[in-house]
Amino acid sequence: MEHYSTSGPVSGSAVGVSIDTTCIVQQVGSVKEARALPRGSIIGDIHGGLTFTDAVAAALESRSAGGWQELRTHSGETWTIIVLSR
Repeated sequence: MEHYSTSGPVSGSAVGVSIDTTCIVQQVGSVKEARALPRGSIIGDIHGGLTFTDAVAAALESRSAGGWQELRTHSGETWTIIVLSR
């Protein structure tokens, strides 16, 4: 199990995030599947989001308040993730 975190300035404040990368959903095969994922799901890959079709990416984006984010693991991997807020 690998955890990663990131921090950076947001309006003068520091924000930190720690995510268990084993919980990231790495495959979403259809728009229907994207719509069925529960709120709070974290979806992503280490390929810049290229694992997902444009239609699936759009469905995920419509359910996220923050959109796609890049985060670096302690081991140096860069994940592109999206968190479903609705």
